[in-house]
Amino acid sequence: MTVSSGSIVKELIIVRARACIGVSVYRRNAMLEDAPKVLNCFRFTQWLWGQAGVQLPDHQLLCRRAITVPFDTIDTADLVFVPRLEYSVTEDDFGHVGIATGTSTVIHATKWKNGVIEEPLTDFLRRGCLGIRRIPPEYYCRS
Repeated sequence: MTVSSGSIVKELIIVRARACIGVSVYRRNAMLEDAPKVLNCFRFTQWLWGQAGVQLPDHQLLCRRAITVPFDTIDTADLVFVPRLEYSVTEDDFGHVGIATGTSTVIHATKWKNGVIEEPLTDFLRRGCLGIRRIPPEYYCRS
């Protein structure tokens, strides 16, 4: 791992995400200032990336800093978007978001388990995939 590639920052994001498992509780209307104790899926990813100095918007699928990446290149700390169980294009812009731990699991805040969980990427994607976004290193690596 090298600092210039941002891998240390991304690994720290995953360490922080895992620290929320079994500790944080889910609230649909969670506020960023309540994180990491109270979260929803997008406040969770906002808080994680905010700790690295990257401010994500509420509508993260539309984040101008994030780049779209193909599924076969998914990497640590990528944002993975899936439809909600009752997804509606007219009501939701992205559905549900989690953070990839690499190629095999995703950590996300879920109301079904009332908190943060880590699950296999294949299980997370059962509802489909709305896209994968990556925050480029120039936004969180300082020279």
